[in-house]
Amino acid sequence: MDQNLNTKRLHVAELGFNTSRMTFLFGNAIALAINSFAHLNSKSQLALAAFVVMLNIASFLSFDTELKQFAALTADAAGEKSEYVKMGKKVPYTAFRLFCFVISVVAIVTQLRAIYA
Repeated sequence: MDQNLNTKRLHVAELGFNTSRMTFLFGNAIALAINSFAHLNSKSQLALAAFVVMLNIASFLSFDTELKQFAALTADAAGEKSEYVKMGKKVPYTAFRLFCFVISVVAIVTQLRAIYA
C-alpha cells in the first residue's frame, strides 16, 4: 500500500478523534455551566437534558468510528515493517471503545442527575 496514502488516512483519523474529544469536553462543560448559572424552568431542563443525551451519544459514535479507523489502518498496513504497525497491533481497540462508551454513559447519567437535582 502507498505509504503516503496511509499517512494521509492516519492524519484524517487523528483529526477526527481530536474533534470528537473536543466536542465531548466542551459540549459537556458548556452544559454544566448552563445548568450551574442559569435558572432553568422545566422546559429548559428538558431541552438541556435532550442536548446532553444527544451530545454524548454522538460523541460515543464518533469516538467509535475513529477507533475503528485506527484499527483498519493498522490492519491495512500489516505487511509494512514500521513502528506504527508494530504498536498498532498491540493496541486494545476493544477496551478503548468500551472506555468511550462508559465515559459517555457516565456523562449522561451525572448530568441528568445534576439537571434534575
